[in-house]
Amino acid sequence: MPEDTSTTTPATRWDGRRVGKATRRDAILNSVASVLSSGRLSTLTMQDIADELGITKGNLYYYFTDKQDILYQCHMRAMDASLEALRRARQARGSPGERLQQLLAGHIVGILKDGLGSVLLTDLENLRPENRDVYVARRDEFERGVRKLIEEGMKAGEFHCDDSLLAGFSMLGSINWITKWFRADGRLGVNDVAVGMSRFLMGALYCPPDMIPAPVEPAPEAEDAPPSKVKAGVKAGRPAKTPTKAASRTPTKAATRTASRPKGGEAGRKAGKP
Repeated sequence: MPEDTSTTTPATRWDGRRVGKATRRDAILNSVASVLSSGRLSTLTMQDIADELGITKGNLYYYFTDKQDILYQCHMRAMDASLEALRRARQARGSPGERLQQLLAGHIVGILKDGLGSVLLTDLENLRPENRDVYVARRDEFERGVRKLIEEGMKAGEFHCDDSLLAGFSMLGSINWITKWFRADGRLGVNDVAVGMSRFLMGALYCPPDMIPAPVEPAPEAEDAPPSKVKAGVKAGRPAKTPTKAASRTPTKAATRTASRPKGGEAGRKAGKP
């Protein structure tokens, strides 16, 4: 289990007078965590970061080109910690399960201890293309390392898993989301979360086949209801047209028969004679 070097309070305000020039850049990155935890990363400006750290914006630009540069460095710092955890897991002795659990715990500590993992769920489009390519290559290296350990456990009969790719993405996706709900001053510390989450995720791989529920097909989507039929000559949603004045004046058959009959009396008889 990697050592938890974090504190239970957010990163303190950076004071360049307390550190040497060579370490000021790292000190700024460590303190950026308190800014990133505010949840307003998309609207964050260099002035916001400078104000939070208690330095001038010009001083901040001395160490970083712009906000994209800061985000990239945060991504890389978090990935460095994860790759270091992978290196230790590869060199460790023990079963695939023991080494994978050590890797997951170390990965969790790495992204939580300085708060830099808060950038993991940001859109990579915020990075410059050349920086994005470097980060993605290292991220893929880490993901391959996780899948390889899962496959080793599958071959050894230790893990019960149908697809190492799906298992790896499920584990890492759950871990990345920790940065959304974890609070440094909350009930659970970094080590508590690292141990608890790694054990929980490993439980899915250790679960024997007879305890795994049978696959269930997703429920079919409800078909769209057929369009309602509308009677010819009547528009949907509108009442039928009333007869026009001309149509209302057209005599009915009964009226026609009545009109064609001669009237009674002398006048009627005369009218009926040829």
